Amino acid sequence: MATLTVLATAFLFAEFLSGTMLRAESADRPNIVLILADDLGFSDLGCYGGEIQTPNLDALAENGLRFTQFYNTGRCWPTRGSMMTGYYAQQIRRDYLPGVPSGGGNRSLRPDWAVLLPEMLSHVGYRSYHTGKWHIDDTPTNCGFVKTSLNRTGRYFNPKTGPNGKPLRPLEFDEEFYLTSAMADDAITNLKEHAEQHPDQPFFQYLAFTAPHFPLHALPEDIAVYADTYTEGWESIRRERWQQMQAMGILDPESARHVSPVERDLGPPYHFPEAFEILGDGETNRPVAWNRLTDKQKSFQATKMAIHAAMVHRMDIAIGRVLDQVRAMGCWEDTIVMFLSDNGASAEIMVRGDGHDPAQPPGSALTYLCLGPGWSTTSNTPFRRHKTWTHEGGIATPFIVSWPNRIKDRGQFRRNPQHVIDVAATLLDLTGATHPDDAPSPPGSSFLADLEDDHSADERTLWWYHDGHRAIRRGRWKAVSPVGEPWELYDLSNDRIESVDLALPHADILAELVAAWEQQLQESIELATKDLSDEARGKKAQWTRQSAVMSKAQQDGRIKRTQVLPNGESFFVADRHAFLMKPDAPAKTKLGKPWVFYAPALSRYPDTHESWMHQQFLDAGIAVAGIDVGEAYGSPHSQPFFDALYDEMTSRGYSTKPALLGRSRGGLYVSRFAIERPERVAAIGGIYPVLDYTSYPGVERAAAVYGVSADELQQRQDELNPVKNLDVIAEAGIPVYVIHGTDDRVVPIERNSAVLESAYQSAGNESAITLERVDGQGHNFWEGFFRSQKLIDFLIAAAKGD
Repeated sequence: MATLTVLATAFLFAEFLSGTMLRAESADRPNIVLILADDLGFSDLGCYGGEIQTPNLDALAENGLRFTQFYNTGRCWPTRGSMMTGYYAQQIRRDYLPGVPSGGGNRSLRPDWAVLLPEMLSHVGYRSYHTGKWHIDDTPTNCGFVKTSLNRTGRYFNPKTGPNGKPLRPLEFDEEFYLTSAMADDAITNLKEHAEQHPDQPFFQYLAFTAPHFPLHALPEDIAVYADTYTEGWESIRRERWQQMQAMGILDPESARHVSPVERDLGPPYHFPEAFEILGDGETNRPVAWNRLTDKQKSFQATKMAIHAAMVHRMDIAIGRVLDQVRAMGCWEDTIVMFLSDNGASAEIMVRGDGHDPAQPPGSALTYLCLGPGWSTTSNTPFRRHKTWTHEGGIATPFIVSWPNRIKDRGQFRRNPQHVIDVAATLLDLTGATHPDDAPSPPGSSFLADLEDDHSADERTLWWYHDGHRAIRRGRWKAVSPVGEPWELYDLSNDRIESVDLALPHADILAELVAAWEQQLQESIELATKDLSDEARGKKAQWTRQSAVMSKAQQDGRIKRTQVLPNGESFFVADRHAFLMKPDAPAKTKLGKPWVFYAPALSRYPDTHESWMHQQFLDAGIAVAGIDVGEAYGSPHSQPFFDALYDEMTSRGYSTKPALLGRSRGGLYVSRFAIERPERVAAIGGIYPVLDYTSYPGVERAAAVYGVSADELQQRQDELNPVKNLDVIAEAGIPVYVIHGTDDRVVPIERNSAVLESAYQSAGNESAITLERVDGQGHNFWEGFFRSQKLIDFLIAAAKGD
């Protein structure tokens, strides 16, 4: 009995010491407030250049740090899963991987080792509270949170209920309730109860607002604040934001010298045509120029942005109230506060939930409005694209960190690339908590050192994959590929707005990044499936990226190529868009089926102006083909893709010596091919062709795709400028027929076609070239350019080998 008493006493003393040590250790650990906004754009906050009144977040930034290259996943549920675990969402089955069961919403799919932050923090003494949107599998209280509430979406106003507890029909709403404010109330209650009941433990409050996610619902008094703010239009507001961002120094001036060009043809990521019937004539699904909108559209659009601003405005007020509670508890100095958004602003337009009643005041409970691409472009200033895409506009988030006891470099910026996978890594680092012993090594990295001082971090690789959109960043280089489109390459050190695609001149770097992306994909598949049973793996065929409805909506929402291709087909060659217009009855030659190699084959070329001409080729049994190498401007780096198309065509039985046809900038393309491969050219035709890149597009625009500076491109003309190498074509005696206007100021005849004529004369082959000068015509759509029977007959004869 005495032995038992001694043992019991020793056990209780050990427990006492353990508890004392835990309290002593936890006293050195900061409290944590993690605040997540939903669909907030990079520039929406005042402290990131926006005009919306966000004094509480601005003060947080002024007394803390602003990160300028912080990334999310581009979508709500993957960001939440990544942020709460420190893994890529795909690794924990919270976003799509080929053949892997995964999904959004609340489906229970995470591996057992992928525990969430609150569970890990509980082992070092934290009590965790969740308020707001969840959108992770399982439930908050099963994942380490001791309390949870207000996990609701689709409504910001509370419907009144009847005796049965169900909403009244027709719906009536409680005027005293607004979801954003209620979330603040709940978080404040959590903090008060924690102070009263658990003062010796550090807390983790996760506050996940739904604002400013659609439907656009806001309090009337908040909407009134912005009633006249946005009537000047989205271009004006975007310009003002950019000017403010420059004045603040938000972005490295070398990385973003201007805003990204507006993609006028890019609308919502998913197209739901029925929504526009409900919303009426005021809605538009493209970011068209403001001055092209009707008065009704301008009013409708300005009101939508006013509601969006009001939602952000009220969220800031709610945040201020929560932070005031932390101060009232006397623990402000030792509380780390983090604020960010789950993705970029949304271009989506739809009607769901309680529907949209156009007779109700915009922003009220029975309306259902979405921001749309016009204002989303502004909210994501200065970046490209929107939520769901992996361009910067979809994945860049404002990120603010405050921690008075630790951050001394207050009000400054941190410019190292970071990702939501780093949130968990950092919080584990500063608290001493760890992942489970059986958890694989996470990709997230702690940025604790960035809180101490501004330093240059080692290059790291970050990876994205959502809705078929792909991206990878390594150091300053980023490769990105929208669903169904070729890979693009950008140097973010001088082009954060992703305006100049360097895929051609830096094909070696792109290839390395694409290989790294594929490797990460395969490693993620392996990690995401290693705990699955054979039965679960056997069902992989049923797992798809999207439902059939969403897949169709995304397909309908994609930018359409507007090439006019009589009897044509589109396909990919060397990961590039290519086309082939095929005659019903191909002519025959000794060298194979005849064809014309056309350029430029951009998204909108060839167009309707050339349809009659192309039909003449088809009627003569001659095919027409082209490959889209982007704005290559005759760069030698385009040649491998021209070779790839040539190889594809000859493998299909087409002639080994096609005729070339270059329209305008296409002259640079076909002249490059002829200079590099004169033995493969039957003849060259041209419609006001560009041959000199200094005349068009100019060395400043052409330099990037040539892979040199503008000064170097100017100095190396003898080597690089097609017009300086036309002697190769002339000496080969390749037959040429060119039609060019004498009044062309865009592509002056004297600096282009006339130089080609002179080269033939110097080579003694003047009989092989015909330059048809058209008096009084410029660079226009004069029918004679596109219905020149002489040019058409010349190309038909050359393609046939006649």
